[in-house]
Formats: sequence, C-alpha cells, structure tokens
Amino acid sequence: MTNYYESYIGTSQQERQDMLSQIGYTDILELFSDIPQSLILKESIDVPGPMSEPELRRLFDKISAKNDNSLISFCGGGIRQQYIPAALEELMRRGELYTAYTPYQPEISQGMLQLLYEYQSMIAELFGVEVVNASMYDWGSALGEALLIMARITRRSKLIIAGPVSPNRIAVAQSYIKHLNLELEIVPEIEGNIPVDLLIKYFEEEGRKDKKERQIAGLYIEIPTFFGTLPDYPNKLCDAVHQAGSMITIGVDPVSLGILSPPGEYGADLVIGEGQLLGNAPNSGGPLLGILAVKYDKKWIRQIPGRIIGSTTEKDSDLPGYCVTLQTREQHIRREKATSNICTNQSITAVNAAIYLSALGKNGIIELAQSLYDRAHYLANELSKVPSIISPMYSPFFSEFVVEFSGITHEQLETRCLERGFIPGIQLEGDGCRRLISVSELTIKSDLDNFVTTLSEVMQ
Repeated sequence: MTNYYESYIGTSQQERQDMLSQIGYTDILELFSDIPQSLILKESIDVPGPMSEPELRRLFDKISAKNDNSLISFCGGGIRQQYIPAALEELMRRGELYTAYTPYQPEISQGMLQLLYEYQSMIAELFGVEVVNASMYDWGSALGEALLIMARITRRSKLIIAGPVSPNRIAVAQSYIKHLNLELEIVPEIEGNIPVDLLIKYFEEEGRKDKKERQIAGLYIEIPTFFGTLPDYPNKLCDAVHQAGSMITIGVDPVSLGILSPPGEYGADLVIGEGQLLGNAPNSGGPLLGILAVKYDKKWIRQIPGRIIGSTTEKDSDLPGYCVTLQTREQHIRREKATSNICTNQSITAVNAAIYLSALGKNGIIELAQSLYDRAHYLANELSKVPSIISPMYSPFFSEFVVEFSGITHEQLETRCLERGFIPGIQLEGDGCRRLISVSELTIKSDLDNFVTTLSEVMQ
C-alpha cells in the first residue's frame, strides 16, 4: 500500500500521517471503518507481470475463454437479454455519441441535445405523459425519486408500494427514505397480482377523511407486475387514489406498451421503468437507464431530478436549437435541501434507447411486444403439460410468468438445467421452488421446445 501511494499519489508516509492526525485518525483504514473486516484485503494481490502487450492480450483471451456464451437464459424481472440491431451498434461507435456526458456548456453539443430531446419525445408518446427527464441511473433509483416527488408535491408523509414488485427495487426505495420523516408501507400481492379492490377501498376510506387528516402521499404499482401479471381496472384504482388527494406512480416494461395501454391514458401521474429493455445490453448489470416521466404541471416539473432538454429556434432564424431547459443538479449547493442527490445521468444509454426506438418505429414495437406475448404463452402452455410443474401460477400475464416446480430444490433445478445449457429463470422468495420465467426475442421456438424437454427430464 505504501508503494502504491508513493508511486501514484506522490505523498510520503509522514505527509499521510500529518493529514490523518488533522482529522483525528492514526491509520488510513479508519477512513473505511464501515467496510466489514472480512472484505478488507489482508495480503498483496498476486498479479502476474510485467508483460508485453501481446502477452497481456493472450492472458486476457485465456481468461475470457472461461465465459460460457452458449447458455440460453430465461431470466427477466426488469433486465433481460435482447437482440441489439447491427445498425444501432454501428451508430453508437461514432465518436460524437460515444460518451455519457455533455460539456459544461452543453448548448455547444447540439447533436447530443437533439438526440436526448428525441429520446424524451418518444418516451413521452410511449408512456402517454408529457414530460420525460434524461435520466436516472436505473429503475430502482427512478422509483426512489418518484416516491420523494409524490411526498414533496402532496406534502404528506406516507407512501405505499403494492406488490408484486421486485425485492431489489423495494430495497432501493427503502434506502431512499430511510433517514427521512417518511413512512413506507408494503402491501403484499394477492394471488400473484395487485390487490386492486383492497387498494380502492383503502383510498376510498382515505378520501372520506378531512383533508387535514389525510396522510397518504402516493401509491406505487407495476403493470405488468414483477410476476408478469396484468391487473383488472387500473383506471378505477387511479380514480380512487386521486379522489383521496394522493398521487400514483406506475412502473412499466416499456416494450409491453407496444400492445398495452400507456399508463398516462388511464390515470398515472408519474411513469417509471427500465430503459435497458430498449436496446441496451445487460453487460453483467449495467449501465442501466432509469426512465422517469410525469404529467405536465409547472409545479410538478420543478420537482423532477435530472435534466430536461427543450427545443426552440435560433435567434433571427427558423432553424431548430436545443438547450437544457431544466437542470436540478443542485446537490453540491443546497445539500440536504436539494431536489435530488442524483449527480450525473445515463445519457449514453438514453441515446442508445432513442436510436433503438427510432429503428423499431411504431409498428416494430407492436410486433416485438406481440412476439414476446406469443412466446411466453406458448411456453407456459407447453410447461403445463409437464408433470410436477404448475404453469402459469398466475394469469393474465404479458411476457413473464411464475412457475412452481414440485419435488425439487432450487439448487437441483439450477444445476441440472445449467448442465443442459439453460438458465431456468429467477428464484423467487418463499417456500417451495418457484421461478420467474421470462422470454425474449432471442429465444426462438426450438429453444422453447428444448427447454420444455429439458425440464421434462429434470423433473423425473
């Protein structure tokens, strides 16, 4: 460690000790006291070398050869593998696009601003609302920000998340409000779907209270849900929420809106989702793209984190010009009073999503959504014919569904499926062996049939 600091940072041991003493520490590891001791490296890393460039490439090739790219994945839950068009990959290699940032004087980057403006416009049309920012880190951070937005606008302190919702997104939401004067209630699902009737009664009771006694700031649900299910009459739930003076945020799979009604049409105040599903590769977990959209209201717009790109015309000309209309990047000035602590954005993935949506077009996203629906329902029906499998556990659903496997553990199922070239979906919490199965446009009919055959063998 001493050699590292002296070689790359240029500080001596005495200088480091002087700095530590100024802040009341004696050892540099005290700065990282929050990190468990079990995770702190106690010995030097055995790094081979030095090597020439050809030797280093050979080493990396050897390591990368350990990756198994032949596995067919049925994982989903908000992130999934998908086909990336060759045209998209070629455009994203262009130097003027291949950066996550715009300069500190962004108006000089008219091309980047135009692409972000187009991204906002297409997402607004897809979601059925007027205002979209560019952008959040991922779906989870978009959820956390949406909860805070609803609390600030309504000036109320209680927030509700109604399942099924990804446990990961719930964990992020809990982290967002952990140290704030807010209450978060998690309402569990009923038979794998959103308890719409229960929630309607809940908000009807809230609406009958005196306005000063109402505490619920907002509700968050997902359509399709984390289990892939589709609830009945979400418009009635939205009406009940609004009658109580509360707000509602709806999380979506953006591709599903090719055949499902956009949330803005049936009453959502905010719509969020994961933009990885719009032409961005999973890349072992990132970078992702948190989408956050809201209905047009001047007061609401001021509560949105991130940036909004606007369009105008040049002075003394009809030529279009683009600018940053709103940028609440204020956490470095206002600190705890800031609208948000989001201090960067996902421009590169937003641009990627814009090119992807442009390539698909209106008819393309309809065809893609329909193909996912058809694949999922074909697979669910074929799996239902396999003994000891309940498929699907819940209906109706879009492109993901829950399957229950009897007489087998998760570990046994995963091991046997991986040996045969398949990743059998996502393990769900609770007793028994329940998995969330998802399809993509990469899983062709022969893949589906082979997966059914594999599970028939595995379940014997």
